[in-house]
Amino acid sequence: MTRKVIITRLIAVVSFFVLICFVLTVASKIVCAKFIGDSTSIVNGFYAEKKNDIDVIVIGSSNSFCTVDPIVLYEEYGIAAYDFGSSSQPMNLSVLYLKEAFRRQKPKVVALEVNMMVGGGLYNISEAGLRWGLTDIPLSIDKLKCIYQSVGAVNAEYFSYVFPMFRYHSRWKELTKLDYTYFGQDKTNYTKGYLETQSVSETAVTLNEYDYDGDAWIEEENIHYLDEIVRLCKKNNAELLLFKSPKENWHRYETEALRTLADARDVRFVDYNELFYNDALELDLAADFRDDEHLNDFGARKVTSHLGQYLKENYELPDRRADEKPNAWDMACTYRERKGWKAYMAATSAKECLEMLQEDKNFILIVTDTKAKKGKETRQWVYEDCKVALDITWKEAGVRHRKIGDSALVLARVKNVYQVLIDEVDHYQMGGRWNIIVYDKILNQVTASLVFLE
Repeated sequence: MTRKVIITRLIAVVSFFVLICFVLTVASKIVCAKFIGDSTSIVNGFYAEKKNDIDVIVIGSSNSFCTVDPIVLYEEYGIAAYDFGSSSQPMNLSVLYLKEAFRRQKPKVVALEVNMMVGGGLYNISEAGLRWGLTDIPLSIDKLKCIYQSVGAVNAEYFSYVFPMFRYHSRWKELTKLDYTYFGQDKTNYTKGYLETQSVSETAVTLNEYDYDGDAWIEEENIHYLDEIVRLCKKNNAELLLFKSPKENWHRYETEALRTLADARDVRFVDYNELFYNDALELDLAADFRDDEHLNDFGARKVTSHLGQYLKENYELPDRRADEKPNAWDMACTYRERKGWKAYMAATSAKECLEMLQEDKNFILIVTDTKAKKGKETRQWVYEDCKVALDITWKEAGVRHRKIGDSALVLARVKNVYQVLIDEVDHYQMGGRWNIIVYDKILNQVTASLVFLE
């Protein structure tokens, strides 16, 4: 066999395996579970950020991204931060996330939420925690090492994390349009990784067990990963801050054990359970938590405000509000400001609602009048850029297609049934003469579908 033949066959074998890996990767992206609002949105949102644009990276489990609200940090202190975490994130995944962060960003501060430092090691972590943390991280040597650390062997389970198709192949019957289109969509995360909610815990949270006696359980492997995080921060000229979010069943002895570890490594540590216990932090235990372990928006704002002041006092961080051009955090603030309840939603008539909205070019209005021409016809029109862009008087069944913002609009009449579909979701509401659907071009979503008798 000649050298040329050997090289040709070797290239063919390598090409075959590359093709197989490519097919498995694409198939995995389609069939894998999409943790929208959790790790999928957080991770892909991070990779959508402009390189070297983040000054503070927040790493950790759900306690991190339910506690630190980057929009509040920016509004109050001009700090450009991102919550780059995943639910139930074990310490070896925190190392992986930090390595990924340093590949794309040059943060001045890394804030590690230490909830997962205390308690059992890797082998007590649930599969769900690993799936949440690993599924959306791009394949790399570091990810392969992390999977091996988590699984402990190169076996079928190991490859199910490398190619999630092996775990989620049975989802093919449940696939929706989102599964096929998600990875072509804009991944911008306008909460900067924070998980918004104003829901309140059904029962008041109890933090009065903080001073109970006991012994902290910190596995050696978690200390090893903490040391790896310290080393990575030093190597990349970032300062490390450890912090603990408020939660039930956290105790002083755990705080003291972690403070000993932090002091030995010349790292700052802030415990918000300790601050609350010492009356240095005000929290409403009946209103500021979404459950017994996580803050809601009200509690997160209070803790984030304190954290922002601490960051400003102890680290050299620029005020990005002074940037000459609007940045990603300015847009995120605008996004949040436009969400939620607005005055037009309380309008008592279609005329009043239209008068409130017609001068705002960032709104597209899809208006339906079911009693046009003295009740003889139904008329629909699209109001965009402060003028009528499409006007239809329905006399028979039909369909009209139009692009609005980043979405697909379909206006349809089937017999005497009318539809207003935006990205395949019908937003038309019956019950009155008028239906006004409000589409926000900044949010790229419907913000209201209102019905008026007159």
